[in-house]
Amino acid sequence: MTDPKPLRVGVLGTGNWGRVHIEAYWRNPLTDLVAVCGSANMERAERFARQYGAKAYIDLERMIEEQNLDLISIITPDDQHYKPYKVAIEAGLNCFLEKPLTIDLAEARELVALARNKGIYCGVNFNHRYATPFQLVKKHIDEGKVGRPLHFHWRFTGGHYPERQQLPLAHLLYMQSHGFNMLQTLGGKIVSIKGHAYDPRGTGQFTTAAFSLQFESGTVGTFIAGVDGDYKDPDIYQFEMMGERGRVKVDDAIRRFEYAPRPNIVQTHQEQKGEESLALVWNSHFFDDESRNFGSTTDRHIDHFVKSLIAGEPEPIPVEEGLAALEAGQMAIDAILPG
Repeated sequence: MTDPKPLRVGVLGTGNWGRVHIEAYWRNPLTDLVAVCGSANMERAERFARQYGAKAYIDLERMIEEQNLDLISIITPDDQHYKPYKVAIEAGLNCFLEKPLTIDLAEARELVALARNKGIYCGVNFNHRYATPFQLVKKHIDEGKVGRPLHFHWRFTGGHYPERQQLPLAHLLYMQSHGFNMLQTLGGKIVSIKGHAYDPRGTGQFTTAAFSLQFESGTVGTFIAGVDGDYKDPDIYQFEMMGERGRVKVDDAIRRFEYAPRPNIVQTHQEQKGEESLALVWNSHFFDDESRNFGSTTDRHIDHFVKSLIAGEPEPIPVEEGLAALEAGQMAIDAILPG
């Protein structure tokens, strides 16, 4: 049996995160990066194309028409996803899309329906799920070490101010889509969100917000979202899940994982004090460049996506999850600004 022919891949996007996708395909033996497309700057697109052995474009439809692609990645600004996503899906191309799916629910629903009507392979890059700490979270849950979830906590307060969109609380649709997707993946459907928000500059954007959540299972959660911080600050990001049998915690996505077993709830306090701690902590190793590099989470996802596509398996993170995260984000916005 011969090895499968590498997939012909094109990438729309020549910014910093576009380069992450470009390099992931360039390094992957299962893909052949054949085309790079910019939005307007042909000189930049040509520079990328020369560096990675591809052909340069600044016209997405022309690239699609000329290159006979098997797969396309699209990386444009968060509020400019709908049009190129629709062009690629209508062309019948398999798509690896960046989050958010869009920042408009009606557009997102249209894209999901169109993708399924076209029968294409279509996924969304919720790359946080491919960070080593979250892989360890999943492993501990799958092994039954955490037990039934009782409480979730999410806090992400990195700096994206001033907002790139004028919509109030827009960060709940783009930046915080990672959090909603993570909680939905691990906790199931979110059925209720109540919250408060603060507009410290009087711009109407409400740059910091706090929410209480309830899941369909009855599990509860807390969610703190903000763009008033700075990515250079330590500890801007935290995830925690408390279960009947233990607790898992992640700091700064790729930096630290912690597992602590929960004492038997029928023990007395004195009995619990006498038990040996079985807590486990993972920190990225000093020389472990791959797990310390946030961009590598997208390499991991792309590799999984490509292997699943070739094998005829379901998308690791299908386009429907992009819609579900957007629906939760809109529910949170509606909790602050009804209607």
